[in-house]
Amino acid sequence: MGRRLRCLLFSFFLLTFPSGAFADKAEVDFRAFKGQDAYAWLAEHNFILERSADNRKKTRLSFTDQGLTIEALKSAQSLIALKKGKLTGDESVEIVWGVNKFPAGASYQKGHRNEAIMFYAFFGKEMIDSGSPIIPDSPYFIALHLCENDPIGAPLMGRFYHKGGRFICAAHPKPGEAVTTRLDLKKTFKDLFGIDAPPLSGIAFEFDTTKPQDDGTSSAFVQSLKFPKATYIRED
Repeated sequence: MGRRLRCLLFSFFLLTFPSGAFADKAEVDFRAFKGQDAYAWLAEHNFILERSADNRKKTRLSFTDQGLTIEALKSAQSLIALKKGKLTGDESVEIVWGVNKFPAGASYQKGHRNEAIMFYAFFGKEMIDSGSPIIPDSPYFIALHLCENDPIGAPLMGRFYHKGGRFICAAHPKPGEAVTTRLDLKKTFKDLFGIDAPPLSGIAFEFDTTKPQDDGTSSAFVQSLKFPKATYIRED
């Protein structure tokens, strides 16, 4: 968890959306780019690849019928952050996504904090105590993921960031099934932390198959990402 947030810190304070990928509406359907080189497209549209995301021996990114397919080829942790742009009216998010293969034994409830796909939403600029002198502090965040067995909708804590971070399993999809996750970000934030939500300050997709119980492989996809009530303002 600390390793992961060190990777994410660079994406704070900029809303992470790809210039040219969203129009005035804050949404993107990755299926529209089937057949294109995912790495070239992501670079062109201001996506940043961190940790193992740009290591093709560990991570494979591709555009398929499912959308943006994200695969761990071995034990790895990868981050895809979408840079540039601003949102107005960012009350809610809608993600259509799924998992083809889960990491074996992954369960936040049981302390085995692996996942095939995770969506992070960061709020505000205030750095909240991580709970460790060697782990960097972070803005508030809500992390949604798809899981096999953890309770759906239950806000769980990681090893660190107890004051400002919560992990929520959004659904138990069958392999290859696309599910739609809708979350009222501001209401959920208020329910979790007891204060009004600061503006959204960053987003990212991530997977983690480190310290695996199998070969460390996983496969997931993001069909589309949308902020239904928001307007996207380009920043080229």
